[in-house]
Amino acid sequence: MIPFGQHIDRLQRYADRTLLIIGALLVLISFAAAFSTSSNLVNHYQVHGAGYYLIKHFFLVAAGVVIFFVSSSINTWLYKKYAYPLLWMVIALVIFTDIFGQSAGVENVRRWLRIGLVSIQPSLMALTFSLMFTAFYLDKIKNRKADFGYDLRHYWIWLATITGAVIIYNNSTALLILTLNMLLLLLGGYGFKKFLYALLIGLVGIFMYFLAAKAFPQYIPNRIDTLINRFDRFISKEKRDIQPLRAKIAIASGGLIRFAPGKSVQKNLLSQSSSDFIYAVIVEEYGALLGGVVILALYIILAIKILAISRLSKNYYEKLLVLALGLPITFQAFINMAVAVGAIPVTGQPLPVISAGGTTLFMTAFALGVIIRIGISAKMQENQTDE
Repeated sequence: MIPFGQHIDRLQRYADRTLLIIGALLVLISFAAAFSTSSNLVNHYQVHGAGYYLIKHFFLVAAGVVIFFVSSSINTWLYKKYAYPLLWMVIALVIFTDIFGQSAGVENVRRWLRIGLVSIQPSLMALTFSLMFTAFYLDKIKNRKADFGYDLRHYWIWLATITGAVIIYNNSTALLILTLNMLLLLLGGYGFKKFLYALLIGLVGIFMYFLAAKAFPQYIPNRIDTLINRFDRFISKEKRDIQPLRAKIAIASGGLIRFAPGKSVQKNLLSQSSSDFIYAVIVEEYGALLGGVVILALYIILAIKILAISRLSKNYYEKLLVLALGLPITFQAFINMAVAVGAIPVTGQPLPVISAGGTTLFMTAFALGVIIRIGISAKMQENQTDE
């Protein structure tokens, strides 16, 4: 770990300033969103005042800044060295949550662990750490001819375990884990034939889970029906879901340009206005240009900068690690915004940094810290080469 003073100097000289500025802007927007939706949280839970949620958000952001500074100062080889222990830790945490976790307004959906004043969602941690594990494994086998049996024992069984632990109470995140890891494998040059084998086995596993959940609902929590119902309501004209409809009303109410902080009407009607539908609330209060387009542009630029840092790095593992950490941020952002405008069914994915909740903020801060660290190392190497 780099000494604090030296680390600050490196951040000032070599860190990607565009990435830092985007992160700072998203944090500022998150405070505006927290200010607005705090009234809805007060009305919904009727436990704390609006000031409590603003102060809580301030401390969450402060903790996120600390996580960013720590992760941006740690050498990336540590993630390779402890790849399996980190994955085991997250799997254990998800399984513990499946058994002893808490729900938040949804009966028998255990997704959260309460730690003091903060609730964490281990399934979101599983998303990030599973991708980091995939980056590690691709680097591990890049110079060896590993057959599918070797991959099955040393990689696929662990990815299946973490996905299986998550899918019990969170289908959308489990599907995102599978999708993004498959995408990273393809980007990392994993053998296409072995990829097809794994895909076939995965589809069989999902089908078996579906049958088991239907046959033994008393033993296996069934979130499959929830997923099917969401798709059904999205496609059907007769069974429209009221929440996406309210989100569309919020977006339409914002018009092209508006400046009405805290004046959203739909935030009091949307069940997840501070998380799943935060984008709709922001557009309602700031309009399509100042709210919608600006936020979309920030995430697009963020994705471009992440790709640029990945290309800049000369280290194969670090190239993959940047992609592994950047994929969840960009995909969750675009999925959240797509849900808000009614382009896809409701998924429950947060808007990174902006949505309420400590887990998404902490994991995004961690990811950006590691990405910044890799960018700094790449620029320092580039400068040494030029000299």
